[in-house]
Amino acid sequence: MTAIFSLDGKVALVTGASRGLGRAMALALARCGAHVVVNGRNPTGIEATCAAISAEGGTVTAMAFDTTDIVAADAAIDRIEADLGHLDILVNNAGYGNGKTAREATNAEWNEIIDVDLNACFRLAKRASVGMIRRGWGRIINISSINAHIAREANANYCAAKAGLEGLTRALAVEWGPTGVTVNAIAPGYMMTPDNMDTPLRADPVQRERFAERTALKRWGQADELDGAIVFLASNASSYCTGHVLIVDGGMSVKI
Repeated sequence: MTAIFSLDGKVALVTGASRGLGRAMALALARCGAHVVVNGRNPTGIEATCAAISAEGGTVTAMAFDTTDIVAADAAIDRIEADLGHLDILVNNAGYGNGKTAREATNAEWNEIIDVDLNACFRLAKRASVGMIRRGWGRIINISSINAHIAREANANYCAAKAGLEGLTRALAVEWGPTGVTVNAIAPGYMMTPDNMDTPLRADPVQRERFAERTALKRWGQADELDGAIVFLASNASSYCTGHVLIVDGGMSVKI
């Protein structure tokens, strides 16, 4: 039964994998046999992720580029196809919010979040799909957020981008389904990772407790609690699953 979760022989590109959830997902894919291409904009962070994968016996390639740079992103996909022979799994994880309220955010700041969290994901998926469609197999996994479903203050641009990403997930799933390419999304809730403990929301004990109480499990998620979701959606275990958003939020979105 475990064979259906095997990623042996597959090549996966994980964007924003220099830290946090991206690093955890890259490690999970490598543990199941995938050759992981680690992307990010922080060379030190990329090296750390690659070292962690190598230390566990995984195979890995470092590839630093800005996902919003169309030329660089296209060149990266071409390089993966040329050097590794194929790209089978794309995890669109790179993204961020700026904590600006709708009144505070300038048009430029709004556009920046939409470009990183939505537009870049579309462009990478479109480019990666070419080889996937030609080979008749592919997995595109967009990392959304619980904030696509429920909102908090000073988060309008992020909420809008992630909601758009989920709409894009469904549209591409319908378009590419007949070709053997599935497109799904994961919507994490509020997660603790070693590199986000000092953010204002997590550093405030009152806020941490408030958000923990909002979940059915009464706690924040840990970075490795996306491992099962990412491996499932990347593997043959999810062969009849497409256009789906898998919410991993400790029950926050279902709790009154």
